[in-house]
Amino acid sequence: MKTTPHASYGGGVVALLLACTFWGTTGMAASFIPGINPIAIGASTMGIGGLILGLTALPGVWLTWKNIGAIPLVLLGALGLAVYSTVFYIGMSWAGVALGNVIALGSAPLFAGLIEWVVDKQRPSGRWLIATAITVAGGTMLVSGRNFGEDGGGIVRDQNMVTLGIALALIAGFAYALYTYMANKLMKPSADRPQGIGHRPVISTIQLVSAVPLIVVLIALVIADPGQFANQPLAIPMMAYLVLFPTAVGHLLLAVGLGAMPASRAAVYTLFEPVVAVVMAVLVVGEVISPIGWIGLAVVLAGLFTLTTEVRSR
Repeated sequence: MKTTPHASYGGGVVALLLACTFWGTTGMAASFIPGINPIAIGASTMGIGGLILGLTALPGVWLTWKNIGAIPLVLLGALGLAVYSTVFYIGMSWAGVALGNVIALGSAPLFAGLIEWVVDKQRPSGRWLIATAITVAGGTMLVSGRNFGEDGGGIVRDQNMVTLGIALALIAGFAYALYTYMANKLMKPSADRPQGIGHRPVISTIQLVSAVPLIVVLIALVIADPGQFANQPLAIPMMAYLVLFPTAVGHLLLAVGLGAMPASRAAVYTLFEPVVAVVMAVLVVGEVISPIGWIGLAVVLAGLFTLTTEVRSR
């Protein structure tokens, strides 16, 4: 089958960082529509966004689906994406925008590396381990620097709900790692796919398959509580933004990044998302971060720089 050319490593890095910039605004956008069920937000953004991605790339979706051995990988990737889409927004709602993002995306590179280690018997490089350790340390500082009392926006969070939110964010991190691992696996050459599959068809196929159950969940939630949208004048514009930019455009950029590097390395670059999310959470949402949290933010950036300076041979 005809495949899409993979981007250069540098191009993949730029695409991932731009995608993370869009993704980092999701918590801020969701904070403008607090009356909407967070599951409905996740189901609508990823469900409708997935339909857009899939329906605009149907020839590639069809060729991917017909590829020998691709279906199990697509289904597992779609499962990971569907789980991530739902629990991520709940985790942010309960733990806060900044903390939910840091835990979910901060744990993703660890889970991605462990999946590659267990499934592919591919031990992470020393530089990857160092970069991940630095970013996780920075994320830990961000967590410890999070004020669980009253935020600047007047939000008071119960400690038990914060703990549950952290647990859901970890589940979201594993689900996201599973999604990116399966997508990366489909893109790489194998016995069934000597040339691999292009990044756009792979991402579009996984998105379209995951959109089916998410749309069903969204319809069920709307039927169960149609009034949740009545008093939310910003619901339509905010959800339209989430569908078009963080979901449709963001995941196309993710496809470019995954086509240029392994899933574990791409997952570390996505740690730029919580950096954007923390800034948005403080400046727009009104969450409170202590000085040690801001130091943690700088440490996360240091981890990204450590990975970026890795000497690669392609």
